[in-house]
Amino acid sequence: MDINIGMIAAGLAVGLLVGLTGMGAGSLMTPILISVFGIPAGTAVGSDLIYAAITKVFGAARHHQLKNVNRELGLWMAAGSVPAAICGVFTLYKVLGNIDDILPVLIGIVLVTVGIAVAVRTFVTIPGLWDAAKLPTDGELRRHHKILAVTIGLVFGFILGLTSVGSGVFFGMALVTLFPLAARRVVGTDLFHAMMVTVAAGLATLLWGTPDFGVVGSILIGSIPGILIGSHFTNRAPERMLRGAIAVVLAASGLKTLDAAPYWYVIGAAVILVVAGVYLAKGVKAPAPASAPASAPAELQQT
Repeated sequence: MDINIGMIAAGLAVGLLVGLTGMGAGSLMTPILISVFGIPAGTAVGSDLIYAAITKVFGAARHHQLKNVNRELGLWMAAGSVPAAICGVFTLYKVLGNIDDILPVLIGIVLVTVGIAVAVRTFVTIPGLWDAAKLPTDGELRRHHKILAVTIGLVFGFILGLTSVGSGVFFGMALVTLFPLAARRVVGTDLFHAMMVTVAAGLATLLWGTPDFGVVGSILIGSIPGILIGSHFTNRAPERMLRGAIAVVLAASGLKTLDAAPYWYVIGAAVILVVAGVYLAKGVKAPAPASAPASAPAELQQT
């Protein structure tokens, strides 16, 4: 097994971002392996799925100890995502033709979508939706919740098995917005479910795929200490700025993977500037009005 110093450094950088923001490494590592290190797309996806399976096991175990997991919801979602992810891996390696030509297009589309989703999750405020104080508390899973969980698992599980991208963002956003889940259990339940779906996809990759264990070992060596270091500084880092930067990187990586025309980069930059301007403008607080003198008549103090 050959260890690559460059991949160790990349694993460290991605691990730092994952530790700081909680975002899934699959969305970041796969395009790096393809575009920076020239790893064939099929090998990059297979290696990343095994890498993700190993890291998710440790994260899920820790959150389970802390009782941050809604196991019922995670299992219902896995009922759809686990078989779908296995089907995605089978489709990737046994159904698609020249995957090194087809897969970059699929990954590019998913990356752009994930980048948009991260940007929306980070900067767009829907009243009450992202406010942790107003999120739902743990409640009973009704029949429609279970059907929704299985359906979401089927759709995003297949995408995960096909591209290794999107487990943290897509499933995490679904948990936040669609289910009666307390805010403290969102991350734990997301990791518990991600452990099951990535382990299933990783085993399917061992059966049908072409993982490179030198790549897996290299990125693990870098990412494990990176995650630990990043987690230590979680409360000190400007999370919105980091997530916004990740959204930009994901979208740009997707456009590069798609070999998009230059004007798409110009459009993307313009959208980023507009969103950043609106966000900054909303953050500027108007000065508080001066209080009226105590001796002024009551009718003049009213506004």
